[in-house]
Amino acid sequence: MRRTRLSLSFLAAGVLALVGTALAPASAIVGGSTVPDDRYAFMASVQTKGSSGSDGHFCGGSVIAPQWVLTAAHCMVDEKPGDLQIAVGRRDLEDSSRGQTLTVDRVVVHPDYEETGTFDAALVHTTAAMDAPTIALAPVGNDELEQSGAALTVAGWGTEFFGSPVIPSQLKSVDVQAVADEDCTTNSAMGFQADSEICAETIGGDSCQGDSGGPLFGTLADGRRVQVGVVSYGLGCATPLFPGVYGEVNNPSIHDFVTSTAGLGAAKAARKAGAGKRH
Repeated sequence: MRRTRLSLSFLAAGVLALVGTALAPASAIVGGSTVPDDRYAFMASVQTKGSSGSDGHFCGGSVIAPQWVLTAAHCMVDEKPGDLQIAVGRRDLEDSSRGQTLTVDRVVVHPDYEETGTFDAALVHTTAAMDAPTIALAPVGNDELEQSGAALTVAGWGTEFFGSPVIPSQLKSVDVQAVADEDCTTNSAMGFQADSEICAETIGGDSCQGDSGGPLFGTLADGRRVQVGVVSYGLGCATPLFPGVYGEVNNPSIHDFVTSTAGLGAAKAARKAGAGKRH
């Protein structure tokens, strides 16, 4: 199984040679801040069933349909639906008075993930509809938010620095910038695949352990907020010269897997058909 965050001992000599300084842990999601309101209400926490608060959280996710959460394949390999629950509508995982906790009846991992180690996407189906807004997927062929320097955001309940055993209860986010595929060459030793993965970074900011499966998202020129990535892996967290790596949502294989499994294409067609009827 592909690891979410590789130890800093991996390629340590190369990192130190490139960076030339000692690496220090950063604060927040890593370099971000607590989300102050419900602006990211499409966020989901993937948890161990029967847990409460942040104790059972182990991966992030995004609500992409009333009963479907998009997360990372590496989070779901070998997981059984009956062992999982999904929490939504809860910025603070300790605040049980808000949001919902739903049981799970189906887990679907991208069919090519285990063989290739890429296509890091999976879907989780809840037994009831989630009372949470959905986030749209970046369209296939639209690379607007993958251009070098494009403004993006990643959010989650992950650890504040690599190796920390503490999962924060508060949802945090950090603004990052897309790194063009041709400029993400330092990740090649970790197996970076330009056709199915994208990179994003900012100085001192990154996703970290526990953020895996969460969304990397931005706003298109037409004003639509869309998800462009799924938190996948990295070398530690916020390691200079090693951007975080994300599953590429508009990769044709990942996009088709998500839309066909969750029935998003059928729902869109039904809406169009309904819009054409006059009663």
